[in-house]
Amino acid sequence: MGLFGDTMQRIFLDGHPELERLVPDGWAHPVKRLNHRSPQRVIALGNVLRAPIDRQYQVARDDSDAGVVRLFVASSDTPDKPGFEQRVRDRMAELCSDAAWQEEAEVKTLTLEHHMAASRRGFLDMFQALDRDSRLSTGLRTGDIAGLRLFTERVAPLVAAARAKDAFAVMAHLRATSPLLKRAAVVQTTPPDDPLRPVRAGVEALLALNPESPTTTFLAVLECVAKYQLFDIPASLRPFVADDHGPEATSADAIIDEEKLEPDDETVEVSPASLEAWRAFLETPFRQTTPFAEYVSDRGPFGTHQGVKGLEFERVLVILDDSDARGFLFSYEKLFEAKPLSDTDRKHLADATDGGINRTRRLLYVTCTRARKSLALVAYTQDPDAVVAAALRNNWFCSDEIERL
Repeated sequence: MGLFGDTMQRIFLDGHPELERLVPDGWAHPVKRLNHRSPQRVIALGNVLRAPIDRQYQVARDDSDAGVVRLFVASSDTPDKPGFEQRVRDRMAELCSDAAWQEEAEVKTLTLEHHMAASRRGFLDMFQALDRDSRLSTGLRTGDIAGLRLFTERVAPLVAAARAKDAFAVMAHLRATSPLLKRAAVVQTTPPDDPLRPVRAGVEALLALNPESPTTTFLAVLECVAKYQLFDIPASLRPFVADDHGPEATSADAIIDEEKLEPDDETVEVSPASLEAWRAFLETPFRQTTPFAEYVSDRGPFGTHQGVKGLEFERVLVILDDSDARGFLFSYEKLFEAKPLSDTDRKHLADATDGGINRTRRLLYVTCTRARKSLALVAYTQDPDAVVAAALRNNWFCSDEIERL
């Protein structure tokens, strides 16, 4: 028995482009028709999107809702895109009689690029600082860099517990993560009359920085953590704080590339580019930590088009914006016929081979079919009239499902 996934959801370049054609003709070809996730209107949209590629279709459950789908079209030059998207959510709340659409946390907003989410969620400064170095960019997108984890997994939870005046949570967190509460440290360095004095001093100093202030930088927090020895400082950040061995070092030769190593291996030098990226990062606001941590752990309201395959959400807002994307593999402007096709695009379509248009169509299919109740798409374009005309001509939307706010 062979089990194959939905090839319409193949959005990456690896793997066989037409896996289903490798199955011998004499084999059975079972088909999954019933869609248990989406409402009727979302399933219908998915069927028309995939029709030019594989002509497969799905049907809704008998007890499924009708569902609401809307396409909102706006100019690529819209000055306040987050503001426009809030108006879209307000409009969807009205159309769906669902007040949860007005709450950002209750809507899964899908962007094509990470930096688009970063700008909307409020962590663009720190993201751009580290993204400038290719050696850090992969770990940045998952939050799996030791220098970042110091702030997301150590400092931020401590600040949250301390601000909530939850002494038990503070001590539990420090007991699990802080060198101050290791047995040897308690025995050797703490005052016998008050063994928790260093801990209180460090936590109070951290709160005194006002971590939620836009002027409190990662560097200020790092210096406080190092001064009071609240947590171990990752090798990539040690050059930026003074230690017992002398003044702070800034030479790239002295820095350990902890991002490329096992946790206990500190023998490889980091590049000067990484040093400069960390330096720029430390000058950005510490308060960007929380929205960044929510995003990379998929606990926040934003996600990427590529990253939500297989997932489902009650309310989905899909942002289509080539002007703000930095990739070249997808083009919604071409798919919506607002931008002319290249010769390469035409050749791929004529030869029925995989190209940018079909990749974009599959990506759009993936994003739209994540919705369990209602779906809104925001198309930013240089030619709104062309987008509306294409959406109607291709039977993706009917006229009363397209709006310009």
